[in-house]
Amino acid sequence: MTDPLRTIKKYPNWRLYQPDAGRYVTLEELAFMVEDEEDFVVYEAETGEDVTPSILKQIIFERAKHG
Repeated sequence: MTDPLRTIKKYPNWRLYQPDAGRYVTLEELAFMVEDEEDFVVYEAETGEDVTPSILKQIIFERAKHG
């Protein structure tokens, strides 16, 4: 059985909240989720807009910047 899709809420101050875990997560933690092939979706908390593609781009940018 596969894990359910994880939902992350992005707040205006770039805080990322994982409601099912009841905690804030970092961009680095999301990067590890990508590496571990864990599925997640990131929604803008105020609008409900799916911003997953922009988060993935940010992960790539940060990884490239820090080698």
